[in-house]
Amino acid sequence: MKHRLVPLLLLAVSLTATLGQLSLLRAADLAGGRPGPTPYDPYLRPVRSIFAQLSGTAPSFQKMSTLLREAWKFEYSFETPYIPALPAVTAAQRRGDCKAKSLWLANAMNDPSVRFIIGKARSSSKISHAWLVWPSNGQWWILDPTNTSRPIAADSVGSDEYIPLYAYDQHGSYSYDDSAPRRRVAGRQAE
Repeated sequence: MKHRLVPLLLLAVSLTATLGQLSLLRAADLAGGRPGPTPYDPYLRPVRSIFAQLSGTAPSFQKMSTLLREAWKFEYSFETPYIPALPAVTAAQRRGDCKAKSLWLANAMNDPSVRFIIGKARSSSKISHAWLVWPSNGQWWILDPTNTSRPIAADSVGSDEYIPLYAYDQHGSYSYDDSAPRRRVAGRQAE
């Protein structure tokens, strides 16, 4: 029992130490995200399957950047709404939508600290978008292989960009209350 508590205590300490810089660590811990089912859960079996297998250590920033560029080069192809293609399919076809590209990247990184996000790339967007957030070097990074080949410092985006609605990690799924006052978005309190 004591051995199980040590990782949890270390996580709590790291959360407390970097709270001012976080976009999302655990959606339940920040920004009013609450654990529980989301409307996408029935469609995201591939996400749950891949995230359950992530077991490596954090890749270097350079390695992550190389993987992000590779995912960005995949052709954008929207075929199946809601259900992301498995990473092996995305790699074999060298194409996929935002969900497939993000899931491929998470799988290639093999880092359990990465988070799969569904939300709005811009507050004016009519459709949802998927991307990853990842902690490195004391801050959080937005990894959006659909729209950019470079990582984005989470604390550099405006309050009308990269608005999370749902988050997924190895521990489950989390929802954000869209009716609440503007939630914490990408590393700082939105206005």
